[in-house]
Amino acid sequence: MGLFYQSISIVGTQVSKWLVVFLIAHEEELGLPWRRMLISDISNWFSRNRMAIAQVCAVVFTTIGTIVAFPPFDIPEAGFVLLIPVLLWLRMEPSYKQVAWAGLAIGWASWVVLIFWLRHVTWLGLILLSGIVALHFVLWCLGTAWLSRKLLKREVWMGVPFALGTAALWVILEHFRGWVFTGFPWLPLSASQWSRPIMLQSAVFFGAWGISFCLVLLNAGVAAYGVRIVEYSRIRSKRVCPEFYLALLVFVSMTFLQTRHISGQDREPLFRAAAMQPAIPQDEKWDNAKGLDILKQIERNTLRLASMKPDVMFWPEATLPYPIKGDVSMQTWAERLATEIDTPIFAGALAAESDEVWRNSVFMIRPKWGMYPEYYSKRHLVPFGEYIPLRKFWPWIEKIVPIEGDLYSGDKPALLPLSMPSRTIKIGSLICYEDVFPSLARESVLEGAAVLFVATNSAWYGQSGASFQHMAHSVLRAVENRRVVFRVGNDGWTGWIDEFGNVREELLDENGKIWFSGGTTWEVDRDKRWKGKKTFYTEHGDWFVACSWAILALITGLAYWCRPREVRF
Repeated sequence: MGLFYQSISIVGTQVSKWLVVFLIAHEEELGLPWRRMLISDISNWFSRNRMAIAQVCAVVFTTIGTIVAFPPFDIPEAGFVLLIPVLLWLRMEPSYKQVAWAGLAIGWASWVVLIFWLRHVTWLGLILLSGIVALHFVLWCLGTAWLSRKLLKREVWMGVPFALGTAALWVILEHFRGWVFTGFPWLPLSASQWSRPIMLQSAVFFGAWGISFCLVLLNAGVAAYGVRIVEYSRIRSKRVCPEFYLALLVFVSMTFLQTRHISGQDREPLFRAAAMQPAIPQDEKWDNAKGLDILKQIERNTLRLASMKPDVMFWPEATLPYPIKGDVSMQTWAERLATEIDTPIFAGALAAESDEVWRNSVFMIRPKWGMYPEYYSKRHLVPFGEYIPLRKFWPWIEKIVPIEGDLYSGDKPALLPLSMPSRTIKIGSLICYEDVFPSLARESVLEGAAVLFVATNSAWYGQSGASFQHMAHSVLRAVENRRVVFRVGNDGWTGWIDEFGNVREELLDENGKIWFSGGTTWEVDRDKRWKGKKTFYTEHGDWFVACSWAILALITGLAYWCRPREVRF
């Protein structure tokens, strides 16, 4: 057992001494024979149960740290330390069975709390999805435990490959989570830093993966430094801690040294944009009896915003109660409204291409000219929400997930050109949770998108942290591609984010809440330095994930080269 956790017994003994001294001093008042209590009994209890105590501390504190690091709690500094309890516990060499169960407990409990908003849709889905995503943490704990046994407590420098290996493993598993079972890359560790732009600027090179790597490396370095401090206090060991200095070097290089990208901005106006947030309740959205009332509300909100003289109007996902393509009366209504306000409208709406083929899309409706012939269709559909996977093979699933018909996905970015007197701006659209997938935003920018428009509908999840968690991903996409992101939600979060991850504007009511029916107009601008340019990440994609695979492969080989240690199961 490492010196760090030997200190648990020492601390327990000292606490017990203070407790016994207090009880002896107040023996008569309490009427208890405390003199019979032996300090050694308490000390022995701490010693016998040090493994269980350390495991409980690891589970409790890492779970709490994981939860509070993300919205709606938003304590980004928790991301610097949340893995330290687990990393210290793993130095005690618990069995792999203990590691697996602890990892599952941390992951499952954390995700149940973080996506508790999913209960508004399905309690069963909440429990199952939390368990599936928790496997990411289980695998990381098992891999880190193996690396710890193989590399630590040997030469001092072996802490460096351990820290690099555990950070690389985290990145690989985050990436894996983004595509297995169609992908659920919700809340990568990097998203915990959405409100700290200084932490995000290196994403232009590494993508959000680099931010997660940096945070895990920092956790490993600080944990190792804590062990060295205990060693020094007990035996005056003066061993250096190379993994801590490496983590500090990487952290400073990826944060403070990147501030040069933020300074010296040369901003120019893009357009004056109106954001219309109707806040249509989800249980009314597809109710035919409510269709006329919904259209009246949309028209009322739109006309009010038109008085602010915007250059363009943005509506959220699936705003209209009927398909705008395939329903002539619905298309006529939308075109008449765009002409009346003399402003182009980017509208989220359904497209009924035939009786069987329906898509979730974004349309551009031009005044006088009508609907633009091309439109964007959602490329990554929500499984069990917009379609049932393997429906034809497992028809019984329809009884559990009553979706009448599957939506069809789009297959290209399909940029929409916003024409203004002085220039034309290509808009790349993302619908619903598509902004959590880095590749989709990147593909749109590669096609030439100058602005990313996210049309979403978080009304499914009520007034919860889901809206803020979702927005955090848009911040990452903005920095990765150095593009303005303009978001409009049916019931929040609505606002715009600049190329450096700063939330420039957000739609709030008089009480500071995001969930309400309304809208506003903002002056949106951009940094001319990035006009028409692409970031290293945009051009090269997830190259850092491939590097993480290479790092882990090299370190795994190094671990095998080292003489194996006895492992308990």
